[in-house]
Amino acid sequence: MKKLIRIILALAIGSTLIGCSSKPGGTIDLTSNIKVSIRGFNGKGEVYIDNNTKYDKTNSDIRDFVADIEYTLENGANGTLSNGDEITIKAKYSKSKAKDLGLTIKNPTKKVKVSGLKDLLTGYYDCEIKVKNYGLIKLKLDANTAPITVSNFVGLANEGFYNGLTFHRIIKGFMIQGGDPNGDGTGGSKQTIKGEFTANGVDNPLKHTRGVISMARSQSNDSASSQFFIMHEDTPSLDGEYAAFGCAYSGMDIVDKICDDVKTEDSNGTVSKKNQPVIESITCTKIQ
Repeated sequence: MKKLIRIILALAIGSTLIGCSSKPGGTIDLTSNIKVSIRGFNGKGEVYIDNNTKYDKTNSDIRDFVADIEYTLENGANGTLSNGDEITIKAKYSKSKAKDLGLTIKNPTKKVKVSGLKDLLTGYYDCEIKVKNYGLIKLKLDANTAPITVSNFVGLANEGFYNGLTFHRIIKGFMIQGGDPNGDGTGGSKQTIKGEFTANGVDNPLKHTRGVISMARSQSNDSASSQFFIMHEDTPSLDGEYAAFGCAYSGMDIVDKICDDVKTEDSNGTVSKKNQPVIESITCTKIQ
């Protein structure tokens, strides 16, 4: 009886060892299913990639392999792409890990032709921000000084992105901030843009004086998206650090009233959702 038990144990251990050394195998197509988006503006286009690679999600080793895949642009520089450019997306992966897992790799590169990028705006734009129960704030935007910023803002405004959003942060004596779809300072649009200010290598002489409109951002210089702020009072410490792109010529009494009326939750100017002034619309037209 003891001998029989030993044989059964040996077989069990042996089968366990065989299971540990087996390779999951399978085929991984690295680029056919990825989603490639070219965003930005003509001559300033950037590549965004969503990794929709199909694989056996039940295997943790294969999940880790796919998670480690990096996509790079083989030709052309990100942030400089123009309509008509032909670019190649290349998937960088661990060949040794693929071999260990017994994977067959297909289509490590993908060619994409750039199209659909809008031209950067130039000149000056008249902008009207309609705030519910308050009225109109009218601004003049300067696309000659901040073409990327103005092009992004005007595009979002005229497609209705800002309609129904709010001013979620208000600090009297400093500024009012809005344009976040989340209403709490964490959201934005589909793309971020290059920060057009001196500290980021862009000559922008606009100062953060009362009435100036500028782009909010995180610590990253190129993280501005849809959030903007309007200066309530002069704040020179922001000069050269944020992308100012225009100035109010009417409606600063509305900014004053918002700063006076709206109750904030803390010293950072947080406004509860129910108290946030609503942006009914933002419209922008070129000044001829």
